[in-house]
Amino acid sequence: MLACCRGKAWVDDASQLGPDKHARDIESLDKYALERWEVILHFMVGSPSAAVSQDLAQLLIQAGLMRSEVGDAPCITSAGFQFLLLDTPSQLWYFTLQYLNTAQTRGMDLVEILSFLFQLSFSTLGRDYSVEGMSDSLLTFLQHLREFGLVFQRKRKSRRYYPTRLAITLASGVTATAADSTSAGFIIVETNYRLYAYTDSELQIALVALFSEMLYRFPNLVVAQVTRESVQQAIANGITAQQIIHFLRTRAHPVMLKQTPVLPPTITDQIRLWELERDRLQFTEGVLYNQFLSQADFEVLCERARGLGVLVWHSTQRRVMVVTPAGHSDVKKFWKRQKHTS
Repeated sequence: MLACCRGKAWVDDASQLGPDKHARDIESLDKYALERWEVILHFMVGSPSAAVSQDLAQLLIQAGLMRSEVGDAPCITSAGFQFLLLDTPSQLWYFTLQYLNTAQTRGMDLVEILSFLFQLSFSTLGRDYSVEGMSDSLLTFLQHLREFGLVFQRKRKSRRYYPTRLAITLASGVTATAADSTSAGFIIVETNYRLYAYTDSELQIALVALFSEMLYRFPNLVVAQVTRESVQQAIANGITAQQIIHFLRTRAHPVMLKQTPVLPPTITDQIRLWELERDRLQFTEGVLYNQFLSQADFEVLCERARGLGVLVWHSTQRRVMVVTPAGHSDVKKFWKRQKHTS
């Protein structure tokens, strides 16, 4: 019997439940864990087929990995893209820490959760454990771990669960997994901005699509084009030029690794220039005032807006001015009073 630091003791021995008719072997547990974890990563890159719970989506937003505008689906942030470049164990550590930071706001016992995570790291892969004696808080946490791929539970009400390799290695300090090796060494970039990705990984293809335009797709090859529009769209979503270049460099095909530099300078320089080009423009919301009948009317209203500190931009020659949305009401009221007194 294992006891948490707080609350009621829970029994981890599933032998009293009898043999599991739906027992899982290690191979199936590994497959399940990676599939569940990749669903989260696919959701982050906007794959239509990936769906997560509202709790998980909110956690991704609170962690700064995604952002959500009113009426729009969550989209990846710069921090989220950087997160996807990490190996799986590092992603798990970061994600778990973010979960723990918000656990108490959900009314969960942080000490109980930490104790359970510690116990999971010493569990045996391929062995089932009982949920008997678990508190409601711990059972809720178990369902979250199930969605993350850290435990397998056939049904929500099942009385037993199987820790996966992801849970067991969470505290082991392992920095690479077999699955991570497939994410390296598959991209070739040509000086004409054509990109060839030799992979059948849906996740890696979705990552490439974040900053390029897909042209052709074959069973083990994707052909894309890095364009001004695709790069600036990625930058608009919070991804930086340096992150795009880092992604291309760290996933360069062995053929490209033989050359120095690994990426053609024309590609890296142009991606940086496209970022600088976009940064030269700043968008500010405002209300336009034009069609003034006289220069005097324009100057009076312009001076009033300037005095209120709401003038965004003006052109004396064209008799055009822009004020902030917040200042529009005050400027409008002043103009109506001015017209009545003139």
